[in-house]
Amino acid sequence: MYLDTYTCVLCILQEKETMPHLFLRCNFSKACWSTSSRPPFRIFNSIKDKLNVPFYMEIIILMARSIWSVRNDWTFQQCPPSVQSCKRKFMEKMNTVCLHRAKSSLALAMMECLYGYSFIAVFRRTLR
Repeated sequence: MYLDTYTCVLCILQEKETMPHLFLRCNFSKACWSTSSRPPFRIFNSIKDKLNVPFYMEIIILMARSIWSVRNDWTFQQCPPSVQSCKRKFMEKMNTVCLHRAKSSLALAMMECLYGYSFIAVFRRTLR
């Protein structure tokens, strides 16, 4: 496949679009990961350490997929990229994983991580 250019379409740096650049070094992807000055591979360790959940790899994979999806939307459908659209795609995919693919033992913890509050507390209140 021939492309007119191999530069990153998501950032102003006009860097060659490599996987490390697109998912870790690009200004757009850094904003999506909500980091600014960390070395690229520390992002993953930071997610693992801060969240301290057994499904941290799912979070990393789904965010990378969301970045890729926003990039493709811009490249092929001229939908302007935004951090909000990337995070919305991430939330939609994570929600799907929680509801349909996650083990029941992890689904509750994933939903708590996703929405930021305790589903157990909400569930207990509904039982009263």
